[in-house]
Amino acid sequence: MVFFNKFGGSLTPGRSDQDLQSIIENLNNVLNTKKGYGSFLEGYGIRDMNEYSSRDHLALAIMDEVTYNIEQYEPRLQLVSISLEDNDDPFRIAFKIECRVKETEQSLFMEFDSVYNGFYIRNS
Repeated sequence: MVFFNKFGGSLTPGRSDQDLQSIIENLNNVLNTKKGYGSFLEGYGIRDMNEYSSRDHLALAIMDEVTYNIEQYEPRLQLVSISLEDNDDPFRIAFKIECRVKETEQSLFMEFDSVYNGFYIRNS
């Protein structure tokens, strides 16, 4: 689908809703794929984090993985910020990730929840 979008042309400048949906689908694929599975691309996806026993080290490792994957595999986005969300549950790590669609003022907000082990992307 992305291949055809490159040659289809658009009458309106900037990003369309279809482009935004394509970005969201790609991020869902990249950030919910375990590294080494689901792609032949080296570095694609989030690696296994079972080696970390410290919540702080785990949080930093996840933030590094997310940053790398967004920069490498979603060139239509600019990463604005990643922040660790406060919560009282010691078994839950949650992040808020803000990205900006390049060439627009459109922002995307992502949330990662370690309990459900997944990234959820929403449009602002």
